Amino acid sequence: MIGLPLDDASPRTKKYTSVGAASLIIFLIVFFSTNLFEYTKIFFTTIPKDDSNICPVGKPIAPASFYKDNSTVLTILNNEEYREKSIKRLSGAIQIDTQIFDNQPDVDESPKTWEKFENFHKYLKKTFPLVYEQIEVETVNTYGLIYTWKGSAKKLKPILLTAHQDTVPVQNETLDKWTFPPFEGHYDGKFIYGRGAADCKNVLIAILETLELLVIQGYKPERTIVAAFGFDEESSGLRGASRIAEVLENKWGKDSFYAVVDEGAGLSKDPITKTVFANPGTGEKGYIDILVDLTTPGGHSSIPPDHTSIGIVSELGYLIEKDPFEPILTPENPIFEYFQCLAVHDPKNKIPKFFKKTILRAAYDKFANAKLVEAISKNRITKYLIRTSQALDIINGGVKANALPENTKLLVNHRIAIESNVADTIKHFNKRVIEVAKEHNLKVVSFNETVYEPKEYNGAGVFNIYSTHGGLESAPVTPSNDTVWKYLSGVTRHVFEDLVFTNISYPIVSSPSIMTGNTDTRYYWNLTRNIFRYSPFYVESFIAGMGIHSVDERLEFDGHLQLHAWFYEYLQAIDTAKADN
Repeated sequence: MIGLPLDDASPRTKKYTSVGAASLIIFLIVFFSTNLFEYTKIFFTTIPKDDSNICPVGKPIAPASFYKDNSTVLTILNNEEYREKSIKRLSGAIQIDTQIFDNQPDVDESPKTWEKFENFHKYLKKTFPLVYEQIEVETVNTYGLIYTWKGSAKKLKPILLTAHQDTVPVQNETLDKWTFPPFEGHYDGKFIYGRGAADCKNVLIAILETLELLVIQGYKPERTIVAAFGFDEESSGLRGASRIAEVLENKWGKDSFYAVVDEGAGLSKDPITKTVFANPGTGEKGYIDILVDLTTPGGHSSIPPDHTSIGIVSELGYLIEKDPFEPILTPENPIFEYFQCLAVHDPKNKIPKFFKKTILRAAYDKFANAKLVEAISKNRITKYLIRTSQALDIINGGVKANALPENTKLLVNHRIAIESNVADTIKHFNKRVIEVAKEHNLKVVSFNETVYEPKEYNGAGVFNIYSTHGGLESAPVTPSNDTVWKYLSGVTRHVFEDLVFTNISYPIVSSPSIMTGNTDTRYYWNLTRNIFRYSPFYVESFIAGMGIHSVDERLEFDGHLQLHAWFYEYLQAIDTAKADN
């Protein structure tokens, strides 16, 4: 029997096939035309179990002396009598007023302006007599200080420890808001209060305390130890650190130092992983203050123009703040490495796996990078680690109620992102000024060059853009994969795991970071590629926890002793050829 021919498929089968094909096409369109594909790539990323390639953690490093006799470092951290003496030393330093202001005259022009530092020098000499007896002390530009303790091994590059003697001013209007007077150096049993307690007479005193102890013990360094203290860091260091750097470079040469350790962040509890991280500053943002003057015709206030110079500059300020710089994060920025460290060192598993994978892909995946940038940008503090900041800090204009302002000035402070530069910052600024100038028929001169002039210019006014300094590019980034880094992070593990947080159940990771502000290290770039803005003591928050540049500046005194102990162990640990690159 011959069978009848059958259709290839029944109508119902054809229908399902068509629906399936259509669904697949729709799925593929959605998958590849939306972010679903990007999320899928992140989802299937593997989190490495071995951190040897991503943020490796070195072993703790203690000096040989620690294993022979650790009584001194334990005394620093735990002995009540020593604590009281240290409190007295730092309190006495705070009691001496070393406030400085912007735009102060040179030392030679106005010696009286700077005489306050004579009292501070006398205090240091009285407080650390053995340092002054046995270590070479040199003054630079009258009030800069260089201490040189010559080592016996000429082949070892010297170490440079730095801090600054000056402080920012205390505003008279805030005096009644201080818990204790700002120049009393009051200790309340936990915190020491006063201007300079945390920025940064604490660092200066800890360095000298360490040197004094080592001298008392008859220590003979192999590696030369240099300490340098400027006196105008809070107004850019032009008279202090810049001159000190010239002296050091002339004496030792370029790339002559093992490392520079200056003030900076230290150890804190990471808000994401809830674990203790050490954050040596291996980079530093650039800097420029851009000023813009608007000059317009004056006249009587009874017949004003539609917009006075004050009104126009106010409009400019509004537009500037509406146009922030775009964030950018690349491996060039140490903060990128910081987040990589978080992703692979999360012992409490606080970071969601998907976010860890996002971080790990951020170096080569634009979508993942954008998601990481978005997360960082949600926090007011962290967002400026990955973008240029702009702050309208000073505005002046007008002299009398019935006279039109002929000149109005605005100063905008910029801290330039690692991946940007001074030229791009000026270009961004010019763009907004030109936008306002076009609306009001004004001319724009930027850094002595006319960048905009209306076709029918009628003399309505001129914007003049300039800076009182040339601007500072972002600092060269310090390596975090060499022997110098190994010793810095290794001593940190030793001090804080073996001596401070003795019950900690995970290794303390040292991760690169950056300073949003600038330190005196801007003048030391020629001396070494290893510059660390690092004050190794623990505090919950370096910004909010110490009142730096604000009312009730304070320091938990345990932190001061931790810093002192770290210097004591570090100087001895690196006093060997093994620590050299």
